[in-house]
Amino acid sequence: MFHNDDSGAICAGAEKSEKNWRTQLVPKCAHVDCGIQSCMRDVPFRTADKALLERSMGVRNFDRGDKIFSEGVASSGLYCVRSGLVLLNYKDAIRSDKALRLVGPGDLMGYRSLFADEPHVTTAEALTVCNICFFPKTPIIRLTDTYPLFSRMLFRKLARDRGSRNGLVMREQHLPIKLRLIHFLRMMEKQYGITSRGGAVCVQLPLMRRQIASLLSARPESVARAITELEREGLAVANGRNITIPNPRALYHMLDSNDE
Repeated sequence: MFHNDDSGAICAGAEKSEKNWRTQLVPKCAHVDCGIQSCMRDVPFRTADKALLERSMGVRNFDRGDKIFSEGVASSGLYCVRSGLVLLNYKDAIRSDKALRLVGPGDLMGYRSLFADEPHVTTAEALTVCNICFFPKTPIIRLTDTYPLFSRMLFRKLARDRGSRNGLVMREQHLPIKLRLIHFLRMMEKQYGITSRGGAVCVQLPLMRRQIASLLSARPESVARAITELEREGLAVANGRNITIPNPRALYHMLDSNDE
């Protein structure tokens, strides 16, 4: 069963100002379909315009617990996750933190506030050590205004946002909590799973129990009961944040059967 590891597990890091981002040429993201690079392919940029984007781009490492941007702060650009995992939080009606969705390698952040020209409605917190690219607002807006193909590719990328789709699935109220939890475990297994010789997969979860429950739009007690049920069925073994999946195919078959 999940242990209540909320106290002191993640230290709130100070948000880092965009002014301190280290500028460098747009890098090739290893093993990642970079959110911006995928939109730049086949676009006939003028040399000066492409150079403007490359000169303005910044890159930074964030430690676990650091805030990348904060709710209520004016949007100043577009963020792309090169590596690591980011949690987007928001404040509910009583100003309690609620987990909205996860953002992983290749995904973009901050675009809704950027194009709506409004302050951020979420806070982005690094769950693991993260490497983040930052593209300032001015060159992004200039390129979307100047190059229709770039705009179309960018908006297509945002419309296919994997993080948003996964977030919606995990919060679907008509799905049993156990199925939402299995969907979450499959996401985590793809990025953090280590497979043993016997085929079992061990996943070290980067989130606290209350964060997982918030992502699943459930109570922590309900998530704990779902884990107990999976353990009773021999589909998972939980020890703190470590989850062992003895037979991934059997566990994920439950999701596939539900889809059918």
